[in-house]
Amino acid sequence: MKSTRFKWLTGAAGLALALAALILLNALAGSLRIRADLTGDKLYTLSPGTRELLAGLNRDVTLKLYFSRSAEQAPMTFKQYGRRIFDLLREYEAAARGRVVVEMLDPQPDSDAEEWAQRYGLAATRLDPSGERPPVYLGLVALSGGRQSVVPFFSPADEPQLEYILTRIVHEVATPTKPKLGVISPLPVMGAMGTMFTAGREQDPWIVMQELRAIAEIVDLPGSISEVPEDVETLLVIHPRNIPDTALYALDQFVLRGGRLIAFVDPLNLTELESHSRQLRDPFSVRSDLNRLTSVWGVSMQDDRVAADNNAATRVTMPDGTVDRHRGWLTLREPNFNRDEVSVAALSLMQMPMAGWFTGAPADGLTLTPLITLGPEAGSMSAAEASMGAAMGFSSFRKEEGPMYLALRLQGRFKTAYPDGRPGGNPDQPNELPGGQQRAPHLAESVNDTAVVLVADADVLFDAFAARRLPMFGRGVYQLMNDNINFAANIAGQLTGGSALIGLRSRGTFDRPFHRVLALQAKAQERWRQEELKLQEQLRLTQMRIDELQATKAADQMLIVSPEQRQEIENFRRQMADTRRELKEVRKNLRREIEELGLRLKVINLAAMPALVVIVGLLRGWRRRKRARG
Repeated sequence: MKSTRFKWLTGAAGLALALAALILLNALAGSLRIRADLTGDKLYTLSPGTRELLAGLNRDVTLKLYFSRSAEQAPMTFKQYGRRIFDLLREYEAAARGRVVVEMLDPQPDSDAEEWAQRYGLAATRLDPSGERPPVYLGLVALSGGRQSVVPFFSPADEPQLEYILTRIVHEVATPTKPKLGVISPLPVMGAMGTMFTAGREQDPWIVMQELRAIAEIVDLPGSISEVPEDVETLLVIHPRNIPDTALYALDQFVLRGGRLIAFVDPLNLTELESHSRQLRDPFSVRSDLNRLTSVWGVSMQDDRVAADNNAATRVTMPDGTVDRHRGWLTLREPNFNRDEVSVAALSLMQMPMAGWFTGAPADGLTLTPLITLGPEAGSMSAAEASMGAAMGFSSFRKEEGPMYLALRLQGRFKTAYPDGRPGGNPDQPNELPGGQQRAPHLAESVNDTAVVLVADADVLFDAFAARRLPMFGRGVYQLMNDNINFAANIAGQLTGGSALIGLRSRGTFDRPFHRVLALQAKAQERWRQEELKLQEQLRLTQMRIDELQATKAADQMLIVSPEQRQEIENFRRQMADTRRELKEVRKNLRREIEELGLRLKVINLAAMPALVVIVGLLRGWRRRKRARG
C-alpha cells in the first residue's frame, strides 16, 4: 500500500515538475525573439542598407500602422496583407534596437483611432467597386520629433516595394532637413519666360520637378558650373548638350568626392527639336552625352544612332502625316525592367522616344546594375531616319550585339577622367573662386563608394511624353500617362536617401502563380491571336473581292447586291462561323487541360501525406523485423 502511494506521489511530483518546467520554458521563450525567415524569397529578411540605416538612427521613430483588422466584411486577402506589413514592421523594430517603436491601431468607425487616421491624412478605401462594403484603412504614419511622413494606403501592388517604402519613410522623418538636389539642364525644366516659339506664353516647370520637390530641396545650377556646391549631395543632369569641359570636370570631381549623379542623356532630343522652327531643325544639333566621363567608367553611348526594337514599337504620326509603328519610339513593358531593382520593380509601362543605349563593361572597382534593357531582337537606326521616317527611302536598321542598356546604375569607387588635373589649371595649386573661396583639391579616385545612374533618354521626363495637365478648380492637376515620372522620382528618392536606399532590392511576393497553367493560357492565347489574325485577313480579302465586283458595275446598279457579291458574303459568314467554332474548341480544350492539371494537383496534395505516413510505417516495421531476426 505504501509502495503504491509512494509511486503515485512520485508520479504526481514528476508531473508537477514537468508542468513547471514547461511554464518556465514558455516564459523564457516568450522573452526571446528568435525568428527564422522560411519564405522562398526571404520576404522578412531586411537588406543590408536597411539594417545600416536602422542601426545608425540617432533619434527615436514611432511607426503607427492603421489597419482595419477587425472589419468583418473585409476580404481575407486584405487582412493577410495587413498582417504581413505588420510582421515586416516588427523586423524594423527589432533591427533598430529600441530606436523604432511599432504600434498597430484598428480605426473602427467613430473611434479615436479613426479620428487620428483622418487627421494624419490616411485614405479610407473601398475594396469593392459596388460600394456595399465599408471603407477600410491600411496606412502608416511615421513620427520623429516634429517631423511626420505618411503612407496614405498600401496597395497590394506596392508589395514588391514594401521595404523601400518603409525604409524611405523612416529615413525621411529621421533626417532633420530635406536633402539638396542640384539640377543642371539647358531645357526649361524649371519653367521659362515666353519666347517667339511659345507665342509669348510663360512655361510652367515640368511636372517631374513638382514630384522631385516633394523629395528634396531643388537647387537650380547653371550649365557652365565650375564647382558643385558642397551642400549638394545629389546632382540631376538633364540633356547636357554642349557642356563645357570645365563643367564636365566639376561633375567628375563631384562624383569622386562621394556625390551621387543622375544623368539623362539623349542622342535625339525631341523636346528641344520641336522648340526650333522647321527651318532650323537639325537632329544632329540636339544630341547630348557624357562619354568623356562614362567611357572611363566602362560604358558609353553612341550619339548618332537611336535604339530600335520592333517588339517595343509605338504607333505614332509620321512626318508625312501617316500613322505607323515606329520602332525607334519605344514603349517599354514589364520584361524590359529589372525586377530585382526596387526603383523599377513596380513599373509596368514607360515611353522613351528616340532613346540611345549604353554598352560596355564596368571599370575596375565598379559594379553595373541594369535597370531597363531592350530584348535580344533589338538593334539601332540612324538619328536621321528616326526623325525623318520613310522619307529617307531606305532602312538604316542594324542588329546590335550584346545587351542594350537604356538605364543602368554604376556603383563603387570611380576614377577621374582628368588624370592631368583641372583643365587649364594647376592641379597642385587650387584656384580661387569668386568671393575668395578656394576650390577643392584635385581627386584622382573616389575615397568612398558612390553611385551614378545613367539614362539614355531625356524626353522621358518631358510633360508631353509623361503626363497631361488637367485644369481643375483653378489648380494645375495632372494625370500620368505612364510610369516615366514614377521612374525619375524613384531614382531621385533612392539616391537622395543615401546608400541605405540605393541598394534596396525588390522584395518578393506571396503570390505564387501556377506557371504550368499560365503557360497553357499563353499557348491558347497565342493560338487565338493567330486565328483572329487569320479571320481579319479573310475579312480583308473578302472586302477587296466585294470592292472589285462593285467597281465593275454600272452607276445605276451600285446599290444592288449582285449574285457574286452575295456568294462572297455568304462564304465569309461561313468562314467566320467555322473560325468561331474552332476558337470555342480551343477554349474548351484549354479548360479541360487546366481542370485535369488541377485534379492531378489535388490528388497529389491529398495522397502525398497519407502515402508518406504509410511508407514511414512500412520502413519502421521492416527495421523492427530485421532487428528481431538479428
